Amino acid sequence: MYWAMTNFNGVPTTYTTRWNTRVLPHQDAPSRTHLRKYNTSCNRCRKSRVKCSGGIPCHRCATSSEAQPCVYSLSQRRGKKKAVGNEPGDWQSYSGIEQYASDADVAIQSTFDIQSRVDAIQANTIDPDLLQESTQFIQPVTNEGHEDAINADSPTFTDIMNIINSPPTQSPSPKKRPKCPNTCYANIHELNGALDVVSRDPGQTSIDEILALFQRTFHQSAQYLACENCDAGCPRHINLAMLHQRQVTLLCEIAKQPVHHLGNDMTKTALGSFLPSEQDDLEIKQLMLRHATRNVKISVEALHQGARGFEERHIAGTLELGDAGKLNLKWLLDVSANLDRRLDCVRVLLERDDWASELKGR
Repeated sequence: MYWAMTNFNGVPTTYTTRWNTRVLPHQDAPSRTHLRKYNTSCNRCRKSRVKCSGGIPCHRCATSSEAQPCVYSLSQRRGKKKAVGNEPGDWQSYSGIEQYASDADVAIQSTFDIQSRVDAIQANTIDPDLLQESTQFIQPVTNEGHEDAINADSPTFTDIMNIINSPPTQSPSPKKRPKCPNTCYANIHELNGALDVVSRDPGQTSIDEILALFQRTFHQSAQYLACENCDAGCPRHINLAMLHQRQVTLLCEIAKQPVHHLGNDMTKTALGSFLPSEQDDLEIKQLMLRHATRNVKISVEALHQGARGFEERHIAGTLELGDAGKLNLKWLLDVSANLDRRLDCVRVLLERDDWASELKGR
């Protein structure tokens, strides 16, 4: 036998639903898949993202100064489908209108205003105990250790003074290096940039400025290598290796193509009131470049000896190196050996009698 149920507020017949009252607990009912549950929090608490106490009205809506109804909307979650053939006790959780609403109730809720929805919820008599059970606050779990820490006595003045006056503990970390008073690294960085400018714009720097730059680099690199306040180990040697690379590159460019750097140079050498001839002037400049090459070779050999010292200590077991340290050490040895070979080629070119012959007799 089928019965028709209409809402107490006069629901139109369009939204009237029917169900079979003869369905037994052990039989599968099609309406079970369409049951929907009300949210356990009212719309206002859900919007404010706070925990709802449940009930109609809830504690938050009852104590609020704003006159707004306490409304519970239908849950949008369908949930998992229950298996067929549950125990009769389990079926009882689906049988009450107090907990679930049908699809027709969804249409009713979207049709009427807020007050009508409140009346419909009150008419369906949602059990407040159901909402209260799902909104219980979880009490924090405290163990004995936490309780002991909370209940422990505060330290006395004597305890605080003993801690302050106690000698400092020995730190295994290495002693912090003092700041370098000579700003060695800043000078090395500046020289790197100056050498790069000369290489990128050949012919824009006079030969006297190039020779002065090589001389300054020779003294600054020796000071940086011997400084006790600068970064020790591989970082310092890596900085010097990059500086010497720029020096050797510039010397190679001048030795191979002197016209690019000396073609427009108007600098003339002089010894007091004595002015050498044009050919003698060029040979004097060639001699000064050979001396600059000698100084760079001295710096590169010092760099190579420092890298060899790290390698010998590592082989002897007195210096422990990780993977990055081993790669840095190998790079330093390879670079210093390569720079030394290139300087030998520069020296051979600058010792030739026909060096810069295209500039002679111009």
